[in-house]
Amino acid sequence: MKKNLIALASLSALCTLAQAQSSVVLYGLVDSGIRHDSAVAKTTAGTGSQTQFSSGVLNTSRFGFRGTEDLGGGLKANFTLESGINLGSGATSSTTNIFDRRAVLGLEDHWGRVDIGRNTTFLYDLQAGFVNDPLGQELTTNRQYAANAATAVNPLGTLVGSGLDTSRRDNMVKYQSPNLSGATLGVAYSFGNVAGATSANSSVQLMAKYDAKPLQLGLAYDRLRDTGARTQTTLTTGGNYTIDGYKLTGGYTQMQADPGFVNSNTSILTNSSASTSLYKFLAGATAASTGLKAAVVDVGLTFYATPVTEVVVAYYNTKYSANGVSANRYDTVATRARYKLSKRTDLYAAIDHTKAKGITAAQTASGTTSNTGFAFGIQHRF
Repeated sequence: MKKNLIALASLSALCTLAQAQSSVVLYGLVDSGIRHDSAVAKTTAGTGSQTQFSSGVLNTSRFGFRGTEDLGGGLKANFTLESGINLGSGATSSTTNIFDRRAVLGLEDHWGRVDIGRNTTFLYDLQAGFVNDPLGQELTTNRQYAANAATAVNPLGTLVGSGLDTSRRDNMVKYQSPNLSGATLGVAYSFGNVAGATSANSSVQLMAKYDAKPLQLGLAYDRLRDTGARTQTTLTTGGNYTIDGYKLTGGYTQMQADPGFVNSNTSILTNSSASTSLYKFLAGATAASTGLKAAVVDVGLTFYATPVTEVVVAYYNTKYSANGVSANRYDTVATRARYKLSKRTDLYAAIDHTKAKGITAAQTASGTTSNTGFAFGIQHRF
C-alpha cells in the first residue's frame, strides 16, 4: 500500500508539472545543395573554378528546443536552445558551444519580453526578418571569390555576422516592448564579465521597428567595446513596402571599428595579413593604425512568378575604407527562386555575380576581380 501511495503521489506530481508546462517543441531547418563559383583560391597560386557540396546554401541548418510555461496572470516563462549543424558531416557548427545560435531564458507579459543568455542581436533580427534585407540574411555562408574571402555573397552576412560579433552576443539581457500600434522598441546590454573593468567587452543595443502592412520600417544600433576601451559601432536601417504582391526592400548598414579594435575573431578584423582579413583588401591599411569602415546599400524586389514560386532579385553595393586609404567597392547582383513543394519543403536555385572595383592585383589571389556563382538545393523546416 505504501509503495502504491508513493507511486500515486509521484504520478500526481508529474501530471501537475505537465499541466504547468504549456509546451515544449523541437524545431529546426535543414538546407543542403550544390554551389559552383567561377573564381576560388586554389591551394597553389592562382584562382580556379569550384563546384562543391554546400551545407546551408541559403540558411544555416539548425535544430532547437523552444518552450513556454504559463505562470498565470498573463505572465509566461520562455526558453530557447538552438544549435547550428553541418549537414555534410553531421557536426555542430561550433566546436566549443553546443547551442551556438541561441541559449536564452526569459519572462514575457503585457509589458513586453526579457530574455537572458546568448541571443541574436537586433541588427540580425531586422535583416533575418526581411525588414531591410531583401534576401533576409540568405546566401551569407558562401564566399564568392578569393580576392574577397572574408565577404559573403550577401555582404550583410559579413557586417551582421559572427565574424564581427554582430549576429549574436553572449551574456545578453534583451528587452522588447509589446506591439504599440505597429511600433516595437528594444534595448539590450551584454556583460563583458571582465574583472575590474565593467565596460570591457560589453555592448549596448537599441532597436525601433514599425510594422503596419503593407509598410515595414526598422532601425538598430550596436556599440561593442573591447578591453582597451576601443569601439566597433554598427547601424542598420531601412524597410519595405508591398503593393499588388510585389515587395520593394531597401536598406543601409554601416560598421566602423576604431584603430586597434580587437574582437573575438582575430583574423577578420585584427590580423591585417590574414587571407580572411578585411584589411587585406585595402592597400596601406593596418588593423593597428587605420581603423576600418564598411558600408552596404541594398535594394531588392520580391514577387511570385507562379503561385508556388517566390523570386527575389537583390543588389548590394559594398564599400570598405580606412583612415587615409582609398575605398574598395563591390557590386553584387543576386537572384534566388524558391519552389514550394509544401508548406515546409522548398526546392531553390540562386545565381549571383560580384564585381570588385578599386582593388589592385597585389591584393587578390591572381588579379581576378569578379566571380559568378550559382547554386541549387533543397530546404526543409520542421
